[in-house]
Amino acid sequence: MTITSLSARQALGATQLVGNSTKQYFFLKEISSDGNTQTVDVIFPFYPILLYLQPSLAKLMLDPLLENQESGQYPNKYSMHDLGAHYPNATGHPDGKDEPQPLEECGNMLIMTLAYAQRNNDNAYLRQHYNILKQWTQYLIDEALIPADQISTDDFAGSLANQTDLALKGIIGIQAMAVIANLTDNAVDGANYTDIAQDYITQWQTLGIAHDANPPHTTLAYGMNGTHGLLYNLYGDKLLKLNFVPQSVYDMQSAFYPTVEQKYGVPLDTRHNYTKSDWEMWTAAIASDSTKKMFISDLAKWINETPTNKALTDWYDVQTGE
Repeated sequence: MTITSLSARQALGATQLVGNSTKQYFFLKEISSDGNTQTVDVIFPFYPILLYLQPSLAKLMLDPLLENQESGQYPNKYSMHDLGAHYPNATGHPDGKDEPQPLEECGNMLIMTLAYAQRNNDNAYLRQHYNILKQWTQYLIDEALIPADQISTDDFAGSLANQTDLALKGIIGIQAMAVIANLTDNAVDGANYTDIAQDYITQWQTLGIAHDANPPHTTLAYGMNGTHGLLYNLYGDKLLKLNFVPQSVYDMQSAFYPTVEQKYGVPLDTRHNYTKSDWEMWTAAIASDSTKKMFISDLAKWINETPTNKALTDWYDVQTGE
């Protein structure tokens, strides 16, 4: 109850519904960082509460991002990061110089668009935006399996090539597009995307898992067998009910996380002692019952004992609680 109450207020406090009787938008401000408008990778962790409470509002959150890019005002072939550098400015980035998170945002937009359509039975929305979704999927086909040196939503951790969790997001995004294609009577595309996604997820299990570790687990980046991180992007597979990633990956991670638990949770990855509470809860949502309880209990303990008296944060030290 404590986590739910604090999280709901924190999430919804950053939003604003605007418009008139004929057209509405649902905007979100990126709070405590740089104040961007409609940041895609900030909408992404916010999205589950929206889908649970009022999924129809998801369209009003996606619309301004899609409309701007489909109008030709954004020059890059991948998805934009945000709709304006300073809230409430929502004029986009016609120079294409927004914060570059290309793999991150393409995966996010594909997953979120399908999630909206599934919960609102709105395949017409998928048809309406099919061309740009296909454009972003092509970027993922080119880049997701072997990610370039780039940042993810966890930009504060710095850029890194071959990020295992980021690659997984892109591969799930391709599989999401396979579903989108099939729902919009594009069977040839659907078969092609399915074949590519299946090939990529097979290769990913070789590239991104430290099979010889005890216990085995996914790595922070390919070949870095002494590293680990929260595989929170696995949540997209369950969110969309894809049944795409093998159950063995879920079981492996559930068995691994308790071995690296700290006082207040599991570190985001091996580079630092901090974690992200949103990604911990995404990880908990797809974990075994015992591991789920571990994540929830540790976060509740942190809320009770943290020395800070500020609003619920998503970023804290798992050893000190600061």
